[in-house]
Amino acid sequence: MLKTLLKHEMRATAKTFVWLYIAFAAIVVVNALVNPMTSVFHSSNVGADMEVASSMIPNAIQGIAMMLYVLSLVAMGIVTFVIVILRFFRNLLGDEGYLMMTLPVSREQNILSKLLIAVFWNVCTCILIILSLLLMIASAGIFSEFAKGLQEFFASDLPSSRWIALGIATALVATFTGVMMLYAAMGMGPNLLKNRVGGSILSYILIYVASQFVVVGVMWGVAAGTLGPNVITQTIILNGTNSAGIVVEIVDMILIATIVSEAAIGVGCWFLTRFMLTRKLNLA
Repeated sequence: MLKTLLKHEMRATAKTFVWLYIAFAAIVVVNALVNPMTSVFHSSNVGADMEVASSMIPNAIQGIAMMLYVLSLVAMGIVTFVIVILRFFRNLLGDEGYLMMTLPVSREQNILSKLLIAVFWNVCTCILIILSLLLMIASAGIFSEFAKGLQEFFASDLPSSRWIALGIATALVATFTGVMMLYAAMGMGPNLLKNRVGGSILSYILIYVASQFVVVGVMWGVAAGTLGPNVITQTIILNGTNSAGIVVEIVDMILIATIVSEAAIGVGCWFLTRFMLTRKLNLA
């Protein structure tokens, strides 16, 4: 049954995301084409009376294209955020909830189907944005410098592969936690205030504040285990032969603490959402 729920959720959300991605890709391609064209305009030989026009027109076109690109980046994030909220709220907590809760599926499957598809689209959005930035770098003619910087990073004594793996894991766990925090807040909202939206916002604030205590606590624990119990009063001097080792320890500490704290918050929000939908479900 979970497979059927995933298929239904994918079809329902793909209608919006496919067109959103097509529009975003078109804007990225336009920007990639505009950058070389403006370079040609600037490098062409023109008369003195055309010097101002030859500089203003390409710059205006490039500025408009870049503004559209920035706006599309914002739109990608907002649309993804809104769809994640609406699909859960309408499908499980709204009028559709009366039907969804009578299906022969568990609460866990309903939540998991929404969660997996939400994480999938968030990951797709991030990948598309990264690819667009790489294309913009290439069209600006600075890709060789970017590639050289990456090569130097991988050639250094720093654990680059481990940091990249931890960074990807951090992003995935943070995405999972971010979605679950929204779900938990929407599950609690109708039980805190009569106004569902206001209750959900209040619930999110409470969950967010509590999550910060978890992050600080985990960060403290990992820091104390890595750098010693007197990590706050301890003076760390980043020079000499131990500077690289200290930097590696600090970066590892931050990444590991982030993964552990985000995972703990996400799991807590999962059980909270499950409890609210099982014991405290309010569809009125």
